Amino acid sequence: MTERLYLITFFLITIFFISPAFADVIEPGKKVITFNYQLTNIQDYPDYVFVLHGTPGPTLQVLNSSEFSFYKLSTGYIYAIPSSVFNPFNWDKMNDTEVEEFLRNDSRVARSNLSLEGLYGSVNMANPLESALVLLRIDSIQGNNLKIQRTKVIYGYSGGQKIEKTFQNQNQTPEFSLPESAYLNYLYYLLLPLVAVVVLIYVLKTRKSS
Repeated sequence: MTERLYLITFFLITIFFISPAFADVIEPGKKVITFNYQLTNIQDYPDYVFVLHGTPGPTLQVLNSSEFSFYKLSTGYIYAIPSSVFNPFNWDKMNDTEVEEFLRNDSRVARSNLSLEGLYGSVNMANPLESALVLLRIDSIQGNNLKIQRTKVIYGYSGGQKIEKTFQNQNQTPEFSLPESAYLNYLYYLLLPLVAVVVLIYVLKTRKSS
C-alpha cells in the first residue's frame, strides 16, 4: 500500500511539472499567451498600405496604428504596398495563392524579412501574466526592402500592471518578470504541491515506523 502511494505521489508531481506539448491544445493547469503587435510609426508613411500575410493565415490583413494579432500557430510577415497600387485591387476576390504570389513577386511591393509569431507560449494558470505586446518600428522603405525592428515588449498582468522590456537582440524576446506584488502569490502556488508531498511522505514514514 505504501509503495502504491509513493507511485501515485510521483505520478502527480510528474503531471504537474512535466506536461506533454500539444500543438493546438491547452495543457491542463496552463494558459496560452499570444503575441500582440503594434506599428508605432505607421503614420510616417502615408503613401503606403501595410499588410500582414501569414502561414497558415491570415491571407491579407490591413494594418494601422492599432494593435493586431493573428492565429497563434501562424508565422506572419509585413509588406508595404504603395496606396496607388493597393487600392485598385479587388483583394476579397483573390485566393491565398494569388495574394501570396503578388506579395512575393510584384516589383512594387516592399517586403520585410522579420518573422512574427502568433504564440508567445504557455504559463501556469496562477501566473499573473496575461499578454505580450511587441512594439514595431518601421525604419525604412527602399525599393523592395522594408526594414522593421522590434523595439520593446510590454507584458500585461492581471490587475492592470505592465512591465516594459527593451529588445537587445531581434531574435530573442526579453523574458517577462513578475510584478513584486504578484511574486509571493505565484511562489506560494508553485511551492504548495511540494509542501503537500513532503507532508504526505512524512505521514507515510511515521505510520510505517509506528
